[in-house]
Amino acid sequence: MSLTIVPSRDQGNPLIPVSGDVGVGSFEPGVVTPAEFRRLPRQRLRAVAELTGLSSTASDVLDELGFALAVSSDVLALRTGPARVVGQALTIRYLPERRSSSHPDLRHTPSRLTHHAAFAVAQPGDVAVIEVGGMPAVSVLGGIGAQSAIRAGLAGCIVDGGIRDLEQIQSMGLPVWARTLTPRTGKWRVEAVAINQPVACGGVQVHAGDLVIADETGLCFVPIAVAEVAIDRILEVTRQEAEQLASSPHRPPA
Repeated sequence: MSLTIVPSRDQGNPLIPVSGDVGVGSFEPGVVTPAEFRRLPRQRLRAVAELTGLSSTASDVLDELGFALAVSSDVLALRTGPARVVGQALTIRYLPERRSSSHPDLRHTPSRLTHHAAFAVAQPGDVAVIEVGGMPAVSVLGGIGAQSAIRAGLAGCIVDGGIRDLEQIQSMGLPVWARTLTPRTGKWRVEAVAINQPVACGGVQVHAGDLVIADETGLCFVPIAVAEVAIDRILEVTRQEAEQLASSPHRPPA
């Protein structure tokens, strides 16, 4: 499902209902319009998630298919949770707030962080991919946001920006990759401009529905148009490498 946020001029209503009982109250009131993206079979995603050397193999397959969509762990590091996630991308894009965070009017408006609303339209197993508008020194995900992600059934979160409340998130077991750790809130420093539209993450372009493959080594984003082909190839390469390792003689002791 794709959500495009259209800012509203109505300043009197802090919560505008969207898509039935889903509401957006975490940024300036707006209207959200949905659009679907293709869902990959869950059994296929589970088969990929069970593999070893996951991101390395996925990166090689992306190279074969002609895509430069791999990100190393020195750019976006695994901060918390299990070290492997496979799911489809739920994308959120933030831009810097144009007014100062100390502006008196801004402090009396709802937080501009809208991932709580985005998580409400996610399907279990999705992976949130969040662009923070080139502001790594502010946080868009903390303990409360992580709790919302878990309640929505998200498999993990990837934040090209800052996160905070690390100890709380670690205690929840939610896998999170992020560029930085910072105590500074993004509540009035960034604002949501799009949900499930293309985002930049780790220097690559990610679309809603793309297959996300992430582990301790790095992250890969497989375009939905070639995801089925990529899955077949990942499974095949992993099998071939396992057979090669099994047939290789052990190195003699030093």
